[in-house]
Amino acid sequence: MKLVSLKNDPNIKIENNITYYLNPDFLYLPSKGILVKQNSLVYKGMPVTKTLSSPVSGLAFGIKKALFQNSWQVCLVIENDFRELSKKNKMHPVKTNIPNILKCSEEADQYLYSKFKNQTKFTNIIISAIDDEPYVYNNIFILKENINELLEIFDELSFIYKSDNNYLVVKNIDTAIINDCLNIIGTYPNIKLTLVNDEYLLGREDFLKEKLNIKSNTLYLTTNELLALYNSLHRKDSTTILITISGNALAKNIVIRIKKYTLLKDIIAKYLNITCSDYVVIANGLMQGFLVKDVSNFVIDPSIFAINIMQAIKNEEDACINCGMCEQICPKGLDPLNNKDLKYCLDCGLCTYICPCNINLRKYIKEKKND
Repeated sequence: MKLVSLKNDPNIKIENNITYYLNPDFLYLPSKGILVKQNSLVYKGMPVTKTLSSPVSGLAFGIKKALFQNSWQVCLVIENDFRELSKKNKMHPVKTNIPNILKCSEEADQYLYSKFKNQTKFTNIIISAIDDEPYVYNNIFILKENINELLEIFDELSFIYKSDNNYLVVKNIDTAIINDCLNIIGTYPNIKLTLVNDEYLLGREDFLKEKLNIKSNTLYLTTNELLALYNSLHRKDSTTILITISGNALAKNIVIRIKKYTLLKDIIAKYLNITCSDYVVIANGLMQGFLVKDVSNFVIDPSIFAINIMQAIKNEEDACINCGMCEQICPKGLDPLNNKDLKYCLDCGLCTYICPCNINLRKYIKEKKND
């Protein structure tokens, strides 16, 4: 599988510290079966729909329509009272062992649970602090923010699952966190700090395992997934998410921890300075993301990990010159123009990235796959 180093804009530089926005005036939760009445008191952690609990305490303000991943949905609006009142009994941490790991990972996320199900030993454990998308830094900042907790549970997992090799993988360009790791990791001799080049798709498990030449039984977790497991074992409510907001239309670029279901326009109004009038907003990455249709009504739900605000560029699409660059760069060796094996497409966006004719091949492939 091929790896590519993407060309980054040196002017897009991230702030060194995490920004925190944990007190929005309103939150917008998709309303799949509302369980509360308008103007009723809502407690933090209280079920307010059939699938969701409120991340804050406040009032059930009413309902409105908002955008969730560009899909208009009716949502329940919670007016924050900033008191974080909760009726939930405080739960004590549980011991880190296999039964509790299974139970807590299942409570946290079914995909996370699937990584531990039916496993009593791993030959290797890989913890990845890599984000694939350019100008996205969530996993590395999660490591920076929670380095002691993450190394602690990593060490526990390596002991419980009797793993022979334990890799904490960081890009070699992330010098600040490398120094933090070197200062602490010496107390965990069984964990190896592993540096890799800044190459696109190393944020995917199969590409990283191939890069490290690891083929045997392996537990692979991102730092975000490891933190979710740690929080579940320690009975900490997960009411926030970390996202990166960056782009060449911004005066500064930030990694920000926010309450789930915060409105994007509220974050922009409070923390961002957009430096041009003609810009586009893209969610979940420049390579694999999507254009935000309506910034004013777009909700940051747990599926959103990045927002890019970029100066608008009008590239005219030219006719294909049959240069073959899209096939050469494809990690799977696919030929988009001749519809060759498109079912194996990774939707990585490299064909669009490399095309000298500005053809949106990623969009073209999606349309062909849906035919």
